[in-house]
Parts: sequence; C-alpha cells; structure tokens
Amino acid sequence: MTYPFDPYGRSRPRTRQSPAPGTVSLADFQKLQEIAEEISLRLDKALAENKQLQGEVDRLAKEVRHKTQELEIKNEALRTQSEHQKQIETELVFVKAALEDERAKAAENEEEASWQERYLRLQAELENLRRRLEQRAAAESADNRRRILADMLPLADHLDLALQHRPQMDDVQVANFIGNIDATRRAFLETLRRYGVERIEPQNEMFDPNRHEAIGQAPSPEVPADHVAQVVQAGYADGERILRPARVLVSTGAGE
Repeated sequence: MTYPFDPYGRSRPRTRQSPAPGTVSLADFQKLQEIAEEISLRLDKALAENKQLQGEVDRLAKEVRHKTQELEIKNEALRTQSEHQKQIETELVFVKAALEDERAKAAENEEEASWQERYLRLQAELENLRRRLEQRAAAESADNRRRILADMLPLADHLDLALQHRPQMDDVQVANFIGNIDATRRAFLETLRRYGVERIEPQNEMFDPNRHEAIGQAPSPEVPADHVAQVVQAGYADGERILRPARVLVSTGAGE
C-alpha cells in the first residue's frame, strides 16, 4: 500500500491513472447521450405526425358518415315525393271517375253528341294535367339527385388530396393510416358508381371542351398537342350528363 506522505512527512505527488480497459469516457458518454436525445426527438416527431394523420382519417370518416346520412335523408325525401305523386295520380283517377259520372248524369238531359264533345274536352284537359305533373315530378327528382351527387364530390377530392400528400415514411402505423384512407376512397367511388356516377380522368386523351375544363397549357414531349397533359382535378359524369368537368392542362406538344 502506498501512502500519500513520505517518511519525512512530505506529500507524495499523485500519479494520473489512465482509465481501465473497457470503460467509457465522459466524452463518449456525452456523445451517446446526444444520440439518444436526437433519436427521442425523431421518435416524438414521428408520433406527432402519426397522431395528425389519425386525426385526418377520423375527420374524413366523419365526413363520410355525415354525407351518407344526408344521402339517406334526401333519398327519403325522394321516396316521399314519389308517394305524393302516386297520391296525385289516385286523385286524378277519382276526378276522372267523377267526370265520367257527371257525363252519365248530364246525358239524361242533353243530347248525346254535345256531352261526348264535352267529355272529350275534359278528358284531354285531364290528360294534359297528368302529363304536366309527371314531367314536373321527373324534373324535380332528377334535379334533387344531381344536387345530392354534386354535394358528395368534394369528399372524393379531399380523399384524393390526402393520398397525394401522404408522407414518405417507412413506418408501419403510417402505412396503415394511408391504407385506411385509400380503402375509404375506393369504397366511396364504388358508392358513386352504384348510383351511376363515373369518374372522368382523361390523361393523354384528346381535349373535349364538353367534358374537360382547360385551366392552362403546358409543353410535353410525350403528349401530342391538343391532348390532356395533366389532370389537375378529376371530373364526374351522371350517365350522359356532366356533373363536373375534369380540370386539365392541355399539351402544346414538344417545346423547342
């Protein structure tokens, strides 16, 4: 054992001991601590982004439920209107029967030819009234249907934008969130197809002003001139009627 003092009471100089093999220095420990803090910050950032994506998915799902409820309410209104039309047709039948009864009673006091002319005139008026009611009901039903479908289109646009701006991360939770958004979008488009609505995505097609809305021009060596170079916003058609034209950029051909 060494003593801090020599035999004469003088203090001995202390020798600096080198760290034992296998030990970690303070600098290494601080560096490891900085790396751990950086990893923790990245993890917190990823969790925050995941939470934001979850909130977006919840909001989109809530919008889908809200639009579905609106569609059910409006469909119920259309069914009620159809029942009202049937009631009107029933009333028309009773009116027609009353007119026939009136003709039968009047025939006892007037000449048959005069009442036949009156009956034909009333029958023509009744037929015109029925035709006008049918045309009005059909027009109102078609107009209500188009308004309902047009109100549903912005939801499809939101789902498209959510997929276009998805983060590029190799994270399982993020991939699951993106998968849920894509599944919601495909289910919504399938619902529109069941109601006869088709999506218009005219990429590389000839520009058609009846189905497309040009918002600008762009040179493109791959796309011929007067063809669609880029689809900015998809359009939708209800059979032969355009609910909303596709917004596109028209190619001017290869540049110089």
